[in-house]
Formats: sequence, structure tokens, C-alpha cells
Amino acid sequence: MHIGIVDHKDFERLFRENYSRYYYYAFDILGNEEECKDVLSEAFLAVWKNRENVDSDKLKGYLFTSVRNKCLTHINKNKEQRRISDAQIATLAAETEEDWREREERILLIEQEIERLSERTRYVLEQCYYHRHTYREVAAELGITIDGVKKHITTAMKHLRQHFNIDKQKK
Repeated sequence: MHIGIVDHKDFERLFRENYSRYYYYAFDILGNEEECKDVLSEAFLAVWKNRENVDSDKLKGYLFTSVRNKCLTHINKNKEQRRISDAQIATLAAETEEDWREREERILLIEQEIERLSERTRYVLEQCYYHRHTYREVAAELGITIDGVKKHITTAMKHLRQHFNIDKQKK
């Protein structure tokens, strides 16, 4: 079996194109920016050190597994400080590359739909949900009321629900 060895260019491209995606995956698990950055640094370093044994075609999946495992290790080290159950840890540990790929496909579809929102509504949504700014912070930054921020969020969510037929699926 021939393994396409990961070279410096492949690794740089992987880092540039996917860092934020892996960051948000880790953030979803850990909920702490600094911990996520540490985990990603460790994961990317592990991939780089093991690059001769990683098939370049399977690099994204390998990195996903590395990030997930580093998150699990981090959680287990700091379990007393966190409020995370053994069931949640087991669920995360059982997640497969296929599960991850399915989630990635859903995320891409959502991101494409978010791009169709008006620039201001998209910005409000990103600030509130991606960057976890409060409605008050976003309102102050844009010079609008908190109700104005809520209206943008409502508009965005309505658009996403309609596009993905969420209300129909619940029935």
C-alpha cells in the first residue's frame, strides 16, 4: 500500500483551510478558547510529527480523530473542574469519522445558507453565535438597540428553519 506522505504544503493548506473548523469542533466540546487553542496546537503538532505515517488522502479524518482524542484526554485530566458526565464522554469517544463527515456536510450546508442572508443579519448572527458576543455588545458595536439585534437573529433563524424545513420535520 502506498502512502501519500504529507508534505509541508499539504500541511500548511490543511492548517489554513481547516483550523477554524477544528477549533469550533473542539470549542463545542471544551467550551474554552485557550483550551481549544492548546488542543489544536497539540493535534497539529502530532500530525506533523507523524506525517510520514499518515496517508495524505486521510489527513482530515486523522486530524479529526487527533483533535477528538486530545479533547477527551484534556477533559479526563480536568474532569473534576468540569461538569461533564461519563455518558457525554462515552458519546464523544464513540464518534466516528463518518459521524464527523456527516456533521461537516450539515455545517457546510448551513454556512452556504448563512451566506445568503443580508450582510448585516449575517454579521449579527456570526457575532452572537460564532464569537459568542452578547446582544448588548453587538448592539453597542452597530449602534442599534438590543431589540434590533434580536430582530436580525429572528430573521436569520426563520430563514434557516424555512430552508431546512425544520418546522415540518418536527410534526
